[in-house]
Amino acid sequence: MSTVRNPEIDDDPKRAALLAAALGVFNRYGFKKTSMEEVARAAGISRPGLYLQFPNKEELYRATMRALMERAQQGLEAAFADETRSFEDRVVAGLDALMGPYVGSEVARDLGELLENSEPQLGSMFGDYQERAKTTLSAQIDRLAPAGVLTEELSADSVTDVLFSATLTWKQSAATRSEFRDRVRRAVRLLARTSG
Repeated sequence: MSTVRNPEIDDDPKRAALLAAALGVFNRYGFKKTSMEEVARAAGISRPGLYLQFPNKEELYRATMRALMERAQQGLEAAFADETRSFEDRVVAGLDALMGPYVGSEVARDLGELLENSEPQLGSMFGDYQERAKTTLSAQIDRLAPAGVLTEELSADSVTDVLFSATLTWKQSAATRSEFRDRVRRAVRLLARTSG
């Protein structure tokens, strides 16, 4: 599966570091309370230097969230592209790449709230990202599920819906990333047993 390259995360390490610093600041203060001065300080650049790259806070925020979402999408796709893994391992690794980095941390709780309350700045970006991830997951489940896992009653879209909904909850409630992965693995096994 080919992935569209995103120059914000692929081509420029300085820009990637700036966006990582911005994510930390947005996460700590929220969009409204974050200042360009604070982001510049966190990134170790001057405020004019930051404005040369991003004309305003809205553009910086969109670029930061786009890079975060693209990294997760690329991780999901890479997990399914790894032909050395079993179907179960691909699903676990894919969902872990998508949501695992945020499990069991303050960042997870804050980022969830930040994304939920950022529609004016992001528009449909977050919803579009979720739909893209679900479409990828469903297509890969449809392509790779062992015989007998999918049925007329249990389609790839149905499996995706259950797994995606469950992992959104587990992202918030799992104490560790290992626990998160274990829950995903048990869910995949349960689905395979139920349909097999």
